[in-house]
Amino acid sequence: MQGFAGGVSATSATIPAIEPTALRVRAQARSGAVSGWREVLVPLPPGGLTATGVAGGIQISGSVPGGTAFLQVFEADADDLAAAVKLPAEPTALPWTRTGLAAGQARWLWLRAVSPEGNVSALVGPVTATAL
Repeated sequence: MQGFAGGVSATSATIPAIEPTALRVRAQARSGAVSGWREVLVPLPPGGLTATGVAGGIQISGSVPGGTAFLQVFEADADDLAAAVKLPAEPTALPWTRTGLAAGQARWLWLRAVSPEGNVSALVGPVTATAL
């Protein structure tokens, strides 16, 4: 958590986003008064994913859950999530096209939703296609 007023103490924690996470937080005044709980849930994953080869790339279609800030896309040369790398692109809608591929290049792709607070959904996929 960041952004404290002067003279206010707080506890700060870094939570790795490797696994889906959710947070529940509340504030406590020096007097001991506490605020209500604020819960930030794990977003739902993208749904109904399909991949289609297009000229120079692969188009991914499906649905993006409400409340999603953006998607993270992971890609591999084979059906091996452990070998997948996160692409720098962070699409906000589907369909989305992975460009820059040569004709005949196949890719396996996994996606996950990211909430405005930075929570991540479970990974879904793979979907695969070959660029035209």
